[in-house]
Amino acid sequence: MKMNKLPLAILSDILSRVSSQSLLRFRCVCKRWREAIDDSYFRNSLHCSKERVLLHHEYGKEEIYISEIQEEAAMKMILIGKFPELKGYMLQGACNGFLLFGHWTDIENNPELLINPLAKEILRLPRVSDLLPNMSAIKLVCGFGFDRSANTYKMVQISEIDYDEETHTRTTGARVCNFKKQLWRTCKAPPPSQWLCSKSVFACGALNWLIDKRVKATLSFDLTSEEFSLIPIPISDDSYGATGMHEVGESLALFLYRISNTTHLETWVLKDATSTRREWTIKYRIDTVGKFYYVLGPYELEKLILHRWGDTCLYDVNKQRFTRCGTEDMALHRCRSVTLSLVSLEQLFGEETSGRL
Repeated sequence: MKMNKLPLAILSDILSRVSSQSLLRFRCVCKRWREAIDDSYFRNSLHCSKERVLLHHEYGKEEIYISEIQEEAAMKMILIGKFPELKGYMLQGACNGFLLFGHWTDIENNPELLINPLAKEILRLPRVSDLLPNMSAIKLVCGFGFDRSANTYKMVQISEIDYDEETHTRTTGARVCNFKKQLWRTCKAPPPSQWLCSKSVFACGALNWLIDKRVKATLSFDLTSEEFSLIPIPISDDSYGATGMHEVGESLALFLYRISNTTHLETWVLKDATSTRREWTIKYRIDTVGKFYYVLGPYELEKLILHRWGDTCLYDVNKQRFTRCGTEDMALHRCRSVTLSLVSLEQLFGEETSGRL
């Protein structure tokens, strides 16, 4: 039986196992395939992509690329979309295939942008000026994630209110947007901190930001309780240095360097960022043979993408093996490991979402 003659349910089940990138091409095969792929039930329920890709966006540019990773071969940069609205913007968060961008220089006059690069959709998410009138945003960071308990997406804005030059401490205010209720509200501000990483990591039902290493903690926002908390990180002394956080296997993972006679990259995992115990456990210890790698994120099962200038590789944690891939002329330090999705922003948030928030 030909594929275009299959019952729709069987055709949808087969296509649900195909990658998001391939589905974009398959939409052009025939009218029946396009209808199956564009069906809202298929996109929202059947095709739940967990494939991870290396996404690349250079600050201020309109192009979004993904890197095709091939073992023992150079990576290929694939353009997946141009968005003129991204000029002046940088990536601040990602969740379920949606990307959150914030303006880097003029945050008062430029709203956050929510983009689905595969579906070529973009939503403007303006702020509500009367919620926090004293927040003359000197600096603003955002996060975007999914609250399973309420079955809705939420966005958080953390804005700097004051800065103490003597203690180098920032006082901040915060608010959260519930997309289902299409409502903004203020929430209790996070604890004062010295520095907050602009990129958030969504894991275990919480948004997480890495704080200045002198604080030795991460800032976590529980999307269900809508409360901030500090989670101490497992750094015992100054011989440790944090290189970043990622979501690995649905857990929050922190990557630390242990510097002694040799260099080790350690992966610590927080099983439940919303738990009251909040205990870190070490999952991997990688001998990097004296080289300092940045972790760009997970790739496939039990593999990590490691990068240093002129040297990018996949590390198989089970086989403890490095496989080189990439070229030195690629700006991979700007990449981020994300999932892609065909789910429409319009289907999730409605046609007039940006006007109602």
